[in-house]
Amino acid sequence: MGKYSFDNYCSYETYKIRPRSLPDSSDHSIRGTYRLLEYTWEELEPERGRFCLDRISEDLKKEKNPVLKIILKAPAWLAEVNYDQEGFSHLIRRVGSAIAQIHNIVGVILPSTNSTIRVIDAYIDSFQPISLLAKLEDEALITYLKDKKVTFGLVVHCGEDNWIDCCERFANLGLQNIWEQGPVVLEIEDKEPGINLRRESTRWHAAFANIPMEIGFSFALRRLTYPKKIIGGGGLPLRFWFVNTGSAPCYQEFYMMLRLSQGATVQEFRLNIDTNQWVPGDIVHNEILTLPELTEGNHQVSIGLFRSDGNPIPLRIEAKQENGYYELGSIDVDPGLENNLLHAWDDFYPDGYYPLEDPQAPKES
Repeated sequence: MGKYSFDNYCSYETYKIRPRSLPDSSDHSIRGTYRLLEYTWEELEPERGRFCLDRISEDLKKEKNPVLKIILKAPAWLAEVNYDQEGFSHLIRRVGSAIAQIHNIVGVILPSTNSTIRVIDAYIDSFQPISLLAKLEDEALITYLKDKKVTFGLVVHCGEDNWIDCCERFANLGLQNIWEQGPVVLEIEDKEPGINLRRESTRWHAAFANIPMEIGFSFALRRLTYPKKIIGGGGLPLRFWFVNTGSAPCYQEFYMMLRLSQGATVQEFRLNIDTNQWVPGDIVHNEILTLPELTEGNHQVSIGLFRSDGNPIPLRIEAKQENGYYELGSIDVDPGLENNLLHAWDDFYPDGYYPLEDPQAPKES
């Protein structure tokens, strides 16, 4: 850092919290491993017009990372009427409506292009914003989705015997950056992933696999900077530096919370993070939080990441953890503080440097 960096200039005293990073977690219950849930048309509509969708909703809510697949196995009553694809399309729309508010779903596997376009369009219309997953080998389906500018992810059936073929399909179909819009899900046929598949899974930015692998997102906090003193009703400038050392973003909705606690008194604040920026690599977030009135004295500072269903997202840091919150330090509430810090960044840039005067031209002799 140069002497003019923001790190070396501040109008108030700060704490710089640098927690120790931990090795990658072996717990894949939140990220990395998915569970395939398969249902047939016959199960979901055993009688014409009678839909049994409660089970599918309950099963999806129980799993951490479910992948949904609906199989076109015609029910017995179908022989009584003369429609097939139309009836299946109607079922798909009913399922999409029933699970629209379930946010932990990794994705829904699209049927092959052997199905009619009407069925494919029913998936597209019914399951957004849930990720649609096309099989890598289905070139016709992928071309159709691209032509319609539909956002989708991939299911990659892979192993040590065909990883080269998979690489060629990624290249030929121009899917190297598909991970930026939807998850890459591995369907591994081997009991244990081999060295080639482990290497390529990171190059594909794979997010999930059917067996445990070191893939998916992996968040750690490198540094948090905040003032040593604040005032109730003022501002709390926060500067975060996270890193995602994993192979992919977290595709499911999540949010960040900050907690100030003093004994039994707890204040929680939801921060305004842009989760689209939490891709592999460094992640910077700067925010001035507007505070309510606070009691004088020392307060514990804790942060946590949570999925939309309230489940905490683990951070790879060494810190005391409770209910998803990681204790990082303390802060003093001082009623006599002159600067309320609500406008602490008005005179310089919070993303790195404060503006300096342009150097004067040398005087001519």
